[in-house]
Amino acid sequence: MHIPDGYLAPAVALALAAPTIPVWAMATQKVKKVLNNRTVPLLAIFSALSFTVMMFNVPVPGGTTAHAVGGTLIAVVLGPWAAAIAVSTALILQALFFGDGGVLAIFANCLNMGIILPFVGYGTYRVIGAGSPVLSTRRAVAAGIGAYAGITVAALAVGIELGIEPILFSSNGHALYSPYGLSEAIPAMVIAHAFGASIVEALVTGLGVAYLQRRHPEYLTSLQRIFAPDAAAEGTVARRPLWQLVAASVAAVVTVLAIIGLVEGRGDPGHIFGADWSRVSWPSVGAMLLVTAVVAAVLIPVAYLLLPRGIKRLGTSFVAIAVVAPLGLIAPGIAYGEGSTADVNAAFGYVPPGLRSLSGVFSAPLAGYDVPLPFFSRASAPLWHAAVGYEISGIVGILAVGGAVYAIARLLRRGVPVEANSEGSAI
Repeated sequence: MHIPDGYLAPAVALALAAPTIPVWAMATQKVKKVLNNRTVPLLAIFSALSFTVMMFNVPVPGGTTAHAVGGTLIAVVLGPWAAAIAVSTALILQALFFGDGGVLAIFANCLNMGIILPFVGYGTYRVIGAGSPVLSTRRAVAAGIGAYAGITVAALAVGIELGIEPILFSSNGHALYSPYGLSEAIPAMVIAHAFGASIVEALVTGLGVAYLQRRHPEYLTSLQRIFAPDAAAEGTVARRPLWQLVAASVAAVVTVLAIIGLVEGRGDPGHIFGADWSRVSWPSVGAMLLVTAVVAAVLIPVAYLLLPRGIKRLGTSFVAIAVVAPLGLIAPGIAYGEGSTADVNAAFGYVPPGLRSLSGVFSAPLAGYDVPLPFFSRASAPLWHAAVGYEISGIVGILAVGGAVYAIARLLRRGVPVEANSEGSAI
């Protein structure tokens, strides 16, 4: 989903600032309505969640990988304007520090994942959940469906942006930037997400809303009165235990993904999702899982003991996700469009000049979520070394994104009259 540098012409990348910057400006005004002593840290926590889930890559059709975003979940709880700020901040820091998405493509990536995704997801959620109580099961299901729609439409937008490049910028029959045409880019992006990452996004969002309904219903009922006054706050939460809902949902998603993967691999488990799983060193994976389990056994209890009471459970959950995020390194393949220039040359017989000159225009200090120490370097170290580096980088990113959004929210709250956000003070 992240567009790297070199795939968009600079003129297009900068032109996408036209729809993006005004939304950011409007969001800074709209989000003040929900800022109070509880929602400021909550916004920071959800932005950190978005960063964390974007680290976790899953195999998708076409032999590539993709990830969830979490934008619709933020929109359901805090509104789509807040989601635009939270996800955009995570994306900007990803580009600047981790090289995940191009620096020149920041406006494009923020438009797709920080604006289109949460607004489409939230709009779908509102339509499907209209008239139902905020704490009803229908609302959780609506959130999941909305998340599925939001990320799939965002993937379509990426496919269009990449696919029009050869039409707009070509010379002598060769693309100057992205070589993937509309007939290639759109199906690759939409199918990969509709039958892969979008399902995971729906699971994360639906279960996230179900969790809040049971454990923190005030986050949903109080805030809905601010940005969704027509929503019915009354109603009771489903009595089924949350762990049963989580187990059933995860089992269903894993089953669906397994079936899709086997269909894509023509029934061969060694080529599930069209990837070549024989390239995976399973002894290395075993060592990585063992090290990850040890790190989790130490780090998760420490996080629970040290984190403040108000964010103890949520914060510990994010640390747990960061610790297990390296599981995404197991899947062979890379995200669509993020191959090396050698991969592009092998596929097309040439490397577009714009891609060649712009792909290395900026070097992020933690590029690829690699800690800049020889022991942890993914290029030369065993998989478990890379996994530890990935975890360290992830925790650094969680703190950086959460801290940045917290600071932004505090600045936005300054100068806002008490009565402007007093309605949410009970949260």
